[in-house]
This record gives sequence, structure tokens and C-alpha cells, in this order.
Amino acid sequence: MASISSYWANLLKSWILLPVVLLLLTSGAGASEISVPLKLDDQFLRRILLEQIYTAQGNTAQILDGQTDCSTLVLSDPQIGPHADQIRIVTAVKARFGQRIASGCWHLPKWRGFIEVFLEPAIVPEQATVEFRIVDSNLLDREGNKPLVSGALWDWVTPYVHSRLAALKVDLTAPLQEIRALIPLMLATSGVNDAQRTLESIKFSGLEIVQEGLVLTLQISIPEMAGQPIRPLAEPALTSEEMLRWEAAWQRWDAFLTFVIKRVAQDTEQIDLRRALLEVLLDGRYDLTESLIGWKEGTADPVRGLFLKSWERLAPILQQMKTTLPGTEAIRYLSFVTAADALKAMDQVSEKVGYEISADGLRRLARMLAPEFEEDPLIYHLDVDPELRRLFGFGLPLPVSNQTPDIDSGTWFFFAPVWAADGPDRALIKKLNSWVPDAGEIETFLPLVEDLLDYTVSATIRSKGLTDKYHEFFRHLSLATAWQESCWRQFVKKGGRIEPLTSPAGAVGIMQVNPKVWRGFYEIPALRSDISYNASAGNEILHHYLTDYVLARDEHKRNRSFDYLARLSYVTYNGGPGYFERYRKKSASKAVHQVASAFWEKYQSMKTSGPSAVASCYGQS
Repeated sequence: MASISSYWANLLKSWILLPVVLLLLTSGAGASEISVPLKLDDQFLRRILLEQIYTAQGNTAQILDGQTDCSTLVLSDPQIGPHADQIRIVTAVKARFGQRIASGCWHLPKWRGFIEVFLEPAIVPEQATVEFRIVDSNLLDREGNKPLVSGALWDWVTPYVHSRLAALKVDLTAPLQEIRALIPLMLATSGVNDAQRTLESIKFSGLEIVQEGLVLTLQISIPEMAGQPIRPLAEPALTSEEMLRWEAAWQRWDAFLTFVIKRVAQDTEQIDLRRALLEVLLDGRYDLTESLIGWKEGTADPVRGLFLKSWERLAPILQQMKTTLPGTEAIRYLSFVTAADALKAMDQVSEKVGYEISADGLRRLARMLAPEFEEDPLIYHLDVDPELRRLFGFGLPLPVSNQTPDIDSGTWFFFAPVWAADGPDRALIKKLNSWVPDAGEIETFLPLVEDLLDYTVSATIRSKGLTDKYHEFFRHLSLATAWQESCWRQFVKKGGRIEPLTSPAGAVGIMQVNPKVWRGFYEIPALRSDISYNASAGNEILHHYLTDYVLARDEHKRNRSFDYLARLSYVTYNGGPGYFERYRKKSASKAVHQVASAFWEKYQSMKTSGPSAVASCYGQS
């Protein structure tokens, strides 16, 4: 397996030499045509309808209010959707025809019913709008049938209703402008002329009525580069400065994904959507972590792959978001979704057009969702983000123990105490935070760690409100997880120096919490240096996967034993949300099943023999 430094080194060589390669290329006469779907589903159209036409109180359209000509005409509760090759609007109607006589009004009886209107949508390219022409309409009674007598009433109502509903218009200027601003940032073109030709080519080329609403086709013509990219010759190893530059590239990607997920979560109060967003974030970070340790020489730049994988997961959620937001806010999501779909389409012809995921492109994409955001959305923050924790149900940031040494640097961080009066004393925590036991100390060391873990489990159960039924189960699950992950160790000795136990993927400490995956949720120095904090973080994550995945997906109601629930919870803890679905559907790899089997043995031993079984890690029984 290539090392992480080798991975970045080889990848950055190609990145640094890209401008040189491009200078050797000239724009070809051909062009790659890409088509991008721009989807206007029923709920989106209804939001636009409400915002433009049904603007009175209670989402009504007050066409006549009875003040000037004694007549009232009110439309309400519009429903919109496809009907064959047209768009159909059905709206409730309250009408009362009146005639002014002297100083009073003469009225016909009130009438309630519905009007159905059939519209033909069309693109107006020069204005970047979709407009609607009324081609037919009907008056319906309260049961939805055509009334036997409707002549005079219908003749009176029709022009008013038609003129109001015909004003419906979908302005797509914003999405079009955003895409025109974004694409040049993602293209490594050979000159200004190519970029200009690309911008001039962007246009709507078709409109189709589908079951979900309307789909417009955005056509983009991108000049191709002549010839094949010339492979650069072998170069010397990268300098430390060059390595840092490339490290910043993947950090920008993670910052972008985090920014987008957080922003979308702020726009919804739906718990299920927020859980789905957190899953996208965690899976995206697990993908990033795997790419750092699993890259092999000669494989492609992972950032584009990471973007595409995360987009496949995120797009369906954003489509749902469009249906829950007001029209103006939904347009922001429409712009973002369409732009990301354009990048996905461009990726399919990337070898011909010189496509790349640039920092400026990511910034532009992020600001489509948050145009008012003034800071750089690509800044990679390491601090705990209380808002991120709140949005995804983790509550206030975990407190950290009193004086925790940074083992690597020898400096100290000062935090509030985590232990209650009935918990392990601070002397114990301080001792464990500087102790790597030798073989003769295991019998003393393990009971002290057991005390710490028992308290942490109890504190997690209390703070999270876990059902009594699962208390003992969660204790076995937690202690077995710490055994599987670290053999109950926070630290190891290397070269006579105490260091946090760290996996090849970068996970640290007794619960092997990965700072890259859980950035923003936990204090990274404390994860590395404080066994109590690491244990609390790991238990919180384990509780999250147990409750929000295993129990929330009703695995406990499918005649599943606690043993199976333990394996499923641990597999998810070990590999992230993606492992949950693969394991429960029996599509996980052999390696994942081997990990689950190894954990299951420890879990069984923990139930039967108790914490003393962990001594086997150290060659004792």
C-alpha cells in the first residue's frame, strides 16, 4: 500500500505540472456537448404559484374584493401537476357576482367550487424564463364535476381567472447566471476565446413534461483540447511546502462539504432530513479518509471522485428541500442542484475538455446556497462547532477534563472538569493520561480503565436518555468496542516517548475516534491526550449509531437478537453509515464480516467473563 505522503506527492506532481501541460495543448476544432437537466417538480411549481399569485392572507388570490363593484372572487388552495402534454392547475373558488344599484349592491347567491385550467409551458430563451399559455379551462362543482348550468357565471369568472393565472412565470435567470459564472472556474481552457465560446453556448434547448413536473435541458458546448495530455517526466520528491499546498486541497474539499451540509441543515427542521444530511457528511469524510490510505500510484485525482460520490448522496435530499422552501429560497437550491449536475456531466468528458474541481469553483458553488455569507466557505476549522452539534442532535459540546497534557508537544490545555462528584477522581484521570502499562501492571491497569469506562457508559446513558431495556446491552457494547479498537489503551510508547494510539487512518485513543471524520464535533487535542474525553466521545458516537440507525430503522423489531444488534452497531461505528446498509443487506465485503466476527467474539467474552477478558490482549488469561 502506498504511503499517505507518497499519495500526495504523486498527486501534487500532476497538479503542479498541469499549467505546463496545458501550454502544450491547443484548442481543437471539435467540441463536447453536454446536456444538464433542470428539474421543476410539482411542489416547486406550486411554491412559485403561491409566491407570485396567491399572495393574500392564507395563501389566497383576492381577485375581486367587493369594494369597488360589489363582486368578490377569491382563489385558494391551488394544486398543480402534469396532465398529458400540458400543466393542469386546479384551484378552489369562492365567487359572488354583484351589481351596484344606487348606494347599495344587488347580489346573486354565493357560489363555491373549483376551476381547472390547462396550460402549455414554453421557454423564452432571451429572457431565461418559462411562461405558460392557457389553452383550456373548466368550471367544476364541489364534487369536482362540471355543473349543468354555468354559462353566465362562467362568462363572468373566466377572464379574471385566466388573466391572473396566465401571469405565472418561472424566472431562471439566477440559475443560468450562476452556471455561467461557475463553469469557467472549473475549466482548464487554452484561452479566453474558448471560455467565451463556452459561455455563449449555454442555452435552454428543450422542455419536457414528465410525471413529476417539468424538465428543461440546459445545453453546453465545451471546446475540446487537441491531442492527448502529455505525461510529465518523473520529478524529484516534493518539498515540504508543496506537500502542505496539496494537503490544503483536500482540506478545502472537506470544508466545502461541511459548509454545504451545515447550511442545508439550517434550512430544515425535519429530523429525518437532518439525519440524512449527517449521513452524507460522515460518509463523505470516510471516503476521504479511505482515499488517503488506499490510493495507489497511477489512479486519478480523488477530489473529483469524492465530489461525485457525495453528490449522488446529496442530490435526492436537495430535491426534497426544494419542495419545502419558499420560491425565492427554492431557486437557490435549484441553482445549486443544476450547477452540480453540470459538473457531473462535465466529468464524463473531462479528458477532452480539461475539467478540474478548483477552489474558486467550490467557493462559487457554496455561495449559491449562502450568498450572504461573507467568510471564505473553504476554511478548514479544527475547533468544535456548537451549531454543527446542535443541528445533528449531539447537544452541547462535551466537557473536557481539568488539566490535560498534549502528549506530543508537552503543553497543557485547560478545560472544565468532566467528572461528577461520584465519578473517578481527577488523580485517576491524570494517572491514566500518562500511563502505558508494562506486562506486570496489567492487573492494576485494567480495573482502573474499567472504572472509567463504566462511569462513561453511565454518563452517556443518563445524558442521552437511553431506554432501560438497553442499559446492560450498551455497557457490553461499549466495553467490547473499546477492547476491539484499542485493547483499552489511550497511549503507546514509541522511541521512549508516550504517544496517542493512532491507526493508519488517523483514528486515535481508546475508542479510536477519527478526528478527520468527526471534525467540528469534538476537541481534537483532547481526543488525543485525554482518555476520559476520548471515551466520552466514542460512547456518544456509539450511542448515535445505536439509536439513530439500528433502533431507528427498527432492526430490534425484526426478531433480531442483541448479539446481532451489537455486531451491526459496531460495524457502523467502525466504518460509518455506509457500512450499516451493506452489512444489514449482506452486501458487505469479506473483510467487514471478519471485523464483525472478531468483535462478536470479544462481545461474547465481555458478557461471559467480564472486563478481565481484555487481559488476553497483553498475553495474559
